[in-house]
Amino acid sequence: MPQPSLPVPATATLTYMRSKVSEADAMLRQGLANLSQPSDMIRLASRLLDLCNDVSDHLNHLCIVKPVACRNGCDTCCRSLIQVNPIFAHLALDHAQRTFTLDRLEQLYQRLLTGVPFCPFLFDGACSIYEQRPMVCRGYYSLDVALCLSGTFCEGNPAYQGDDGHAAHHYRIFLFVLEKRLEQIEKEFGIAPGPVFLHEAVYALWDRSVK
Repeated sequence: MPQPSLPVPATATLTYMRSKVSEADAMLRQGLANLSQPSDMIRLASRLLDLCNDVSDHLNHLCIVKPVACRNGCDTCCRSLIQVNPIFAHLALDHAQRTFTLDRLEQLYQRLLTGVPFCPFLFDGACSIYEQRPMVCRGYYSLDVALCLSGTFCEGNPAYQGDDGHAAHHYRIFLFVLEKRLEQIEKEFGIAPGPVFLHEAVYALWDRSVK
């Protein structure tokens, strides 16, 4: 278990997150300006999530880290329909089509066709696209299983919490800001930013891909 790091000045965390948002901003603008085929969209979404992974890892060293209730096999926050930026629906479908068995792909398609009251990528209590899960899913966390079961997945205060803020909370703020930046930049490029329901977007993309 990682040891809690020492508190750092609030400006250190804020400065770091702002620099990474700026880095993502440049990446998004360049990527959207050079879109020519669906694979470009998928590659851009994947690069964006790689950046998010780097931020998460770094915040765990920069901020105070307390144990979270989230564990492998916990699926409470997955038992609802997920809204995402459309770019991540492209990535989710691509990941599934590249990594799922034929039986699982058929099961996923039937879920999309008939509808299920939870994320269609939830299998056996786990996310089947975890490495490429959308940004919104990465922001969920819980410090108490009882709160999680009641629907309170994150700390109630959405503001920056300074030196005493949990790394997961700061990461949630970073993801929220980045999501809004992505929507704003997409609008500038004339792209509908969403959000869209993940299951509906993946179903529409899947139908298009098999025509």
